[in-house]
Amino acid sequence: MADGQFFHESIKHSAPQSGERLIGWIAHYLIGLIYAVVFLITVDPKWRLDPKILPAVIFGIATVLAPFLLMQPAMGAGVAASLTPDPMAARISSFINHACFGLSLYLAGQL
Repeated sequence: MADGQFFHESIKHSAPQSGERLIGWIAHYLIGLIYAVVFLITVDPKWRLDPKILPAVIFGIATVLAPFLLMQPAMGAGVAASLTPDPMAARISSFINHACFGLSLYLAGQL
């Protein structure tokens, strides 16, 4: 992205960038923190006093729309990983990961 390229036919064919793994992980966790703040702003204020699992997990699952509609197409994987060798496996993996994010929101709320 620093070079102005935001979309790839296939990210596999792009030249490696210095520090891309570290930058990617930092960005991923910062985005997760932003999502957590959005969740706390949008959830019923009573949730903060008595967290329930369902709103957090639903929110976590809803965040899967970002990789399905933005990141995967930008990397050449198609909408919802439709251009990958095993789209359903990629979708299930994303779904589970984002459900776990929702679960972590709930667990953090319990703390």
